Amino acid sequence: MQASHQHSDLSFPIQADAPAWQAVPTGRDFSPGFAELRTQIYGWIADYYDREHLTRAGDWMLTLAPDAPEYLVVAALLHDLERKVPGGPKLEMAKVGWDDRDYNDAHTGRSAVVVPTWLTAYGADPELAEAVAQPIREHEFGGSPDGDLMQAADSISFLETNAALVAGWANRGLCTPAKALEKLRWMGERVRHPEGGQIARRYMELACGQFDELLMEG
Repeated sequence: MQASHQHSDLSFPIQADAPAWQAVPTGRDFSPGFAELRTQIYGWIADYYDREHLTRAGDWMLTLAPDAPEYLVVAALLHDLERKVPGGPKLEMAKVGWDDRDYNDAHTGRSAVVVPTWLTAYGADPELAEAVAQPIREHEFGGSPDGDLMQAADSISFLETNAALVAGWANRGLCTPAKALEKLRWMGERVRHPEGGQIARRYMELACGQFDELLMEG
C-alpha cells in the first residue's frame, strides 16, 4: 500500500505560513517506534476519502504544540477513523445540527474504540494505544488540555482542506447551502484553544470564500 499522499497531488492550497506536509518540527526527535508507526498510519489512511484532513490534523497538532506527546500526534492523525469501518453513526445533515451531541458523541466514542484496537493489532505500544482514546473522544467539543488541542487541530485542518467537500454537500442537495456554510462556521468558532482559535478563524474566512466560489461552480 502506498505510504502517503504526495504533496504534489494535494487538492487544496497550503498557505505560506502553514506547516509543511507531514511536518516534523525542527529539533524534534521522535522515538523509533513512533517513526515506524507514523509510516503505517499514512498507509492505513491512504485510501480514506478525507486523508488530507487527517494528515494535516497531525501537522497542525505539531504546529500548535511542537512538543506534543507522541500519543497526541497519533490521535490527531486517526481521530475520525471509525468512518473507515462500516456500521458507524450517520448524521442527517439536512435536519440535525452540526453540534448535535448524540451524533458527535457516537462518532467520537466509536473512533475512541476503533483506533486503539487498530493500534494494538499493529503492535503499537500498549500505553500509547490506551492514551489516544481520551483525546479522540474529545476532538469535537474539547474539554481537557489534550482535548482542546485535538479540537483545534481538527478544526484548522478541516477548514484548510474541506471547503470543496462541504460545498459538494450543497451542490448535491444533501443540505442547503446555508446549512453547509454553517458547518464551516461551526468548525471555526467552536475552538477553545486560544492560539488555535485565532488560526481557525482565519482559516474559516478562507474556507468560506472558497465555499462561495465552489458553490457557484457547482
